[in-house]
Amino acid sequence: MSTDTGHLPRLESRESYVDHLEGFTTTDIGQHEPGKPKRTRIKTYMLETARYDHSLPAFDRLFPDDAHLHRLDDTLYRVEDAANGRRIVGLIENLDDRHPVLYTTLPVNESEKWVRRVVDHNPWLDRLWLSSPILFELWRYVQRTTPIHRYVRLGFEHTARYETPSDLLGVDQDPYDDADTSDEDERAPLDWIERRRSRVSLTERLALLNTKLMPLMELYDPLHSLVQLQIPAGERGGHRLYYDGRATNWSDSFLEHRTIVDLVVRLYRKVTTHAEDRLWVDTTQVGEDGLSFSGAPVTIRFSEQLSEPTFQRFVDLALRRRTSRFRIGGYIKERGPTKVHLTGIDRHLWQPFLLEATSHHLLVVLPRGTCGNTIHRLVTNVQRYVDPKVDVWLGSERYSHAVANSMTTT
Repeated sequence: MSTDTGHLPRLESRESYVDHLEGFTTTDIGQHEPGKPKRTRIKTYMLETARYDHSLPAFDRLFPDDAHLHRLDDTLYRVEDAANGRRIVGLIENLDDRHPVLYTTLPVNESEKWVRRVVDHNPWLDRLWLSSPILFELWRYVQRTTPIHRYVRLGFEHTARYETPSDLLGVDQDPYDDADTSDEDERAPLDWIERRRSRVSLTERLALLNTKLMPLMELYDPLHSLVQLQIPAGERGGHRLYYDGRATNWSDSFLEHRTIVDLVVRLYRKVTTHAEDRLWVDTTQVGEDGLSFSGAPVTIRFSEQLSEPTFQRFVDLALRRRTSRFRIGGYIKERGPTKVHLTGIDRHLWQPFLLEATSHHLLVVLPRGTCGNTIHRLVTNVQRYVDPKVDVWLGSERYSHAVANSMTTT
């Protein structure tokens, strides 16, 4: 069966698919058959279910009914899309009991659409949210393991989405929708609205980046919002990671790509589990002395105080709106012009949490059972759309230190 459309052939074993995907990565570089569309590269979507002590449906029931999973071995499934004539959209592998990954050769606009349909309104699944501290730790891994003559690609992005420009003052209808969109198809703002928007892509030799990147970050704070990193491959090309858990294979080897994805998933799992163990708030009855509390809050401190209009816009679009890219909801109690309390529900697993938002910080309390990826998602979206230079703490521990310590044991 042809793979020109990006759908996979109907094979019956892991070995057959690995052979096919290995050939797919090497035959696509530099040439394709005249008169036929060029094959697209392998994309991987890293997903999140729940911790081992959370009650979950059977694995194939985590996905919508029109996504049929055909088991090939203990951890690999062929995915057939019933809404598209049972064509094979990709393979799903359980890298561990918490993080399935989708491998697909669909064009990115089609794969993004399919993943959104499967994930965005599904409480059992979420994307991996590779926050800037996680991507920066992987960047330090690149610095340690890559020859300095190799080229490395980094992408930075910050859009002051909730900033209230003078053009909008007095306008009743907000022309912006806060629904989550991918980089490829995000709708452009109306021409008459101006707001801060920074997109920087650097492809440079590692030797130069080692000396120039940190001074640049001190001069221009949007460079603290790292949203894309390409880890160089053993030979040519590399493995491009995105903030929302997507990875594109630009190397010659699918197996090497899978190894990099496995490294990222193991780091992510360790950081998430560490955060949950540290943060989950629980109570224990202690005889006549009352209750003993365990756990700690998450603190996200803004580098500059938000203006009152920007704060109100953030509350309205990010916290109140059901389609918010933050994927949270709940009941808001206003405590002042720049302070609210949210009794929240995370739409991943429908778990509760408490959030205090002020013009200076966000303070988050996670009851036992709330998924730790709530923190990664908050940090990722706050840095991209509110403040690229936030300071994040897990109780008394810096979030960046927790990420670094998890990497040393990966």
